[in-house]
Amino acid sequence: MFLILILAGVYMFVAIFIDYSRIAAFKVQTERMTHAAMRSVMSAYDTSLREYGLFAYGDTSGDALMAKVLNDSVKPSSVKDSFPILDIQWDTTSLQMERELGRHDIFNRQIQEDMKYRAPVDFAIEVINRFKPMSEEMKEAAHTVDLLKKLQKLYDKREQLLDEAIANQVDSAEKVKKLPDLIMKPPGQSIYEEMLEAAPETAAEAAARYSDYLNKKQADEGLPFNQQQYILELGRYRTGVNQIVTGISMIIQPALQAHQTKLAEAQAKIEEARGINEEMKRVIAEGENRSENASYDSVGSSTLPGTSPTSTGSGNEAKSTRSLASELVREDALFDRLKSRVISQNTDFSNVRKDSIELNNQLRNVTGMSGVPIKPAVRQGSQTAERYMNSFIRTGAANLITQSKQELENGRGSDAQRKENDKQSQRKLKEIKRLFSKIENGNAGSMQAFKQLEEYYEANIALNESSSVRAEMTGIDSDPYDSGGNAMKGMDHLFGGMSGLLDQLGDELFQNEYALAYFNPMDFGQLFSWTEGSGNADDVFKLENQELEYIIYGFHNPSGNIASAYAEIFGMRLAIRTAEGLAENSKLGNPLLVLSAAILYGITHAIEDMMKLAKDGSVELSKYIRVKLTYKDHLRLFLLMHSNNERKMSRMLALIRMNTGVNPDEKQTYASGQIRSSIKLWFLPGIVRSIGAAMGSTDQVQDGRFYIERKADYSY
Repeated sequence: MFLILILAGVYMFVAIFIDYSRIAAFKVQTERMTHAAMRSVMSAYDTSLREYGLFAYGDTSGDALMAKVLNDSVKPSSVKDSFPILDIQWDTTSLQMERELGRHDIFNRQIQEDMKYRAPVDFAIEVINRFKPMSEEMKEAAHTVDLLKKLQKLYDKREQLLDEAIANQVDSAEKVKKLPDLIMKPPGQSIYEEMLEAAPETAAEAAARYSDYLNKKQADEGLPFNQQQYILELGRYRTGVNQIVTGISMIIQPALQAHQTKLAEAQAKIEEARGINEEMKRVIAEGENRSENASYDSVGSSTLPGTSPTSTGSGNEAKSTRSLASELVREDALFDRLKSRVISQNTDFSNVRKDSIELNNQLRNVTGMSGVPIKPAVRQGSQTAERYMNSFIRTGAANLITQSKQELENGRGSDAQRKENDKQSQRKLKEIKRLFSKIENGNAGSMQAFKQLEEYYEANIALNESSSVRAEMTGIDSDPYDSGGNAMKGMDHLFGGMSGLLDQLGDELFQNEYALAYFNPMDFGQLFSWTEGSGNADDVFKLENQELEYIIYGFHNPSGNIASAYAEIFGMRLAIRTAEGLAENSKLGNPLLVLSAAILYGITHAIEDMMKLAKDGSVELSKYIRVKLTYKDHLRLFLLMHSNNERKMSRMLALIRMNTGVNPDEKQTYASGQIRSSIKLWFLPGIVRSIGAAMGSTDQVQDGRFYIERKADYSY
């Protein structure tokens, strides 16, 4: 009996360990088969998306794949009389697919996986190492153009106001121009007596003939009408005097109105010009600190693998031109002098008006009274009118308006040449704008494709709960300074983008390089041929030939993306060539003249670059850096300048859907599988259940079978 008890205990101990060994093996096998089943499910990816380096589950039934793998794993052995240690049975299975490829976070992660080795190397070699040598020169050029462009606008506005103030003085003076001849012609101190033979035409003639008039009037007085001898002569005299009075009044009244309004405006314009002059001082002072310069410094000081071309210089010429900006500021005393001359004109006219009114009063009385002292009034009126003429109308050193004009011209020594440069620049811009307008209006073909693409884009934006922003056209300005300034702002954005990616190789870098690797750009040479009158517009503007441009700009029409790319290439070439122009023309001295010459140089060479890029397929980065840039290289830079990651991803996903017929918004990339399986326990299932319960295990024992659940998650 004792032996039986001992053997029973040993049997129970061994039996329990046999079952637990089987359970351990069962758990390992189930875990392996669960992962194997999930791997098999995930192997059924969509091959169409593989063209774009992406993975998402295809159309095969995942449940069927999972069931097949699991069932095949428990088929009876073909070996005769084999003894199955584990008789695994699959109880329940479930498969859940989620995380659509069209979601930005999922799409972005797959882009990173695809581009994690290529993107940093391409970025360092193709972008940073090319632009690093010119960072210092471009920084100084952008800084100089930015400052001088602001000053040029203020300078021209200030000078225009001063010119308008002087024009107001001239207009006011013109109203008085005929007055001296109406008083005394020619002017003189003496008025000699004259016979009353003709009607007087001036106040001096009226005064000279007054004595004779008075004598003849007295001779006719008291005589019958038919006996009066001087009726006609007296009538002509009175008529002439009345005309003189009327003439003086018709001059003085408009002149008064002009002096009151125009000279007040002149003073206001001078004060406004003074304010602009102060604004120029502030712009110069604040212009020394420019936040955008940090990006250029970051790129210039970067240390990346690869060999960079030789540096183009330190930008000393541009810096030197910028240092002369203070010469554009007018001295404060000038505005005081200009204003004092306006005040003098007003004062002098007041004297002219006072004396003219007094003269008119006497002229009105001269025909009805005897012994009117008219000659002193004529001489006084003539003298004040002559002083006004000499000070504000007649050419001469004493002319105060001429003095003002001369002072203004002394500060405009280079304006004539600058304006000639501006005219040439405008003519050249007009030509490039003509081509741009032709491209902008070159809608042809593919319109239906773009409408379909827009629907796909909007659907993906909605899936990601993002906002769709209307694309803005990049244009070419008619004003040379605006065109040059905007070109330099583009370089600010470019170097800012490069600097940001140097600080952290983030999502944007991978997305940009992914777009370059998988999407088609336009054939720039084909576009140029079409603008020249040859080539098929349908080939130029069709969607499949401008995928990369669409990703950058986002226009859902055939011409918007191409036109924007054309404008930005011109802007980039203009910025680089303007930087060269600042160095080439730095000896001209006047900073605004240097700027206008640099912009003319930039526009001229940028147009040549556009033609060279179209005909040869590439263009040198600059005159000093003999590195070739293709059209696609320019687009790589524009991807940096247009940092709108979410919209760029939605555009790429829309294109992928368009090209493959597969909707990434519906394709899952993550699978979660859960399996419940069991084996039959050989010994003492109740003890196994009790031990499991005591240890807190979730495994179950039912009807002599041991059940477990296993879960496996896989993603692409």
